[in-house]
Amino acid sequence: MMNQNDIINATNNKVVFKNFKEIQGQREDTVAPFACTTLIVKDLNNNVYHGRGMELTFGEGLSSLTYYPKGFVFQHLAPDQSKGLQYTAKYAIIAVTTPISAFDPKCAMEGFNDGGLAFSLNMMPAPPLADLTTAEYPNSVPFASFGEWALANFATVEELKNGITQNVSFWSEELAMLGGLKTPFHFAVYDKTGGSVVVEVKNGALIIYDNPLGVMTNGPEFPWHIENLNNYSHMTNIETVIGKVGDITLRQPDSGIATSVLPSSATSVGRFVKAVYYSSFANRVEDPDLQLAELGHVMNNFDRPKNITKEMASAAKDGTPAKYMTEFTLWIVLTDLSRGILHVRLYDSLNYQKFTFEQFKDQSTEVSIKLV
Repeated sequence: MMNQNDIINATNNKVVFKNFKEIQGQREDTVAPFACTTLIVKDLNNNVYHGRGMELTFGEGLSSLTYYPKGFVFQHLAPDQSKGLQYTAKYAIIAVTTPISAFDPKCAMEGFNDGGLAFSLNMMPAPPLADLTTAEYPNSVPFASFGEWALANFATVEELKNGITQNVSFWSEELAMLGGLKTPFHFAVYDKTGGSVVVEVKNGALIIYDNPLGVMTNGPEFPWHIENLNNYSHMTNIETVIGKVGDITLRQPDSGIATSVLPSSATSVGRFVKAVYYSSFANRVEDPDLQLAELGHVMNNFDRPKNITKEMASAAKDGTPAKYMTEFTLWIVLTDLSRGILHVRLYDSLNYQKFTFEQFKDQSTEVSIKLV
């Protein structure tokens, strides 16, 4: 058994010892108050369609469909509420917005522009961005507004990758709606050619991951999800109807056995694997309207009804029963990046509402429509 001197010497020789608590980490601050799944599929002509589900434990009546015309001027605020970065939209934008940020009452959670760039804001608790210096304040943008900034300025993922290092500084805002967490988000960004990246915060800075899968859920970090996929090398949509065990021949009496390899839970880890499966094997057709319908069927697999899972919000005390909260799919969005069409379905509706850039073409100012 090693004594204390041996441990010190081993550490000096670049051997690090960690106890179980250090391995496990402190998880209290990483519980996600909402979950999301975002993915893309392609049709037979390689046009790109983007699906996204938004899960919350609250939020009915808070979301709006917001249109920003080309030429709209965005003015953001710095951490001290002085004026941050101002920029003019190079593209028209359609976004689903929610007042999650005190600095932006129409924080874009999901959206796309008429250049064919789309994004999703998903929850991923992580340490915040490093504090800005006062010299960076004039070019500052709250991280919750990253998607809006991207849609205003770029039409492709490659343009975003080049522009993210130029004259912009993002900062992490404490969000009262999320218990004071500092913008615990990451972003998936797609373009109409199939380009895809994930934007996360690591060690106080932004890190951009290429994402050939076109899929994202929530934590852990994106590379962890990619590593975990190695546990599903047997994943296929080809049915094994007949099998043999020893001398016994087994015959599956129904179809659907191929999906038995998928995780059964609705956790971010389980949903990531399922999103890879469903987006990879989704039916591809030539008709764009039919491909949107196919995407709708895919996204139905990520539609969470109320009360299917519940989490304790407060324990029973002094005769008062325990209270629970339940995550549910607040809305699902289907986007056609080539034709400029967005469909959104709310929890209480069986049908999608349709919005297009064409219907807003005569609007020269911001338009915001409450989604009901």
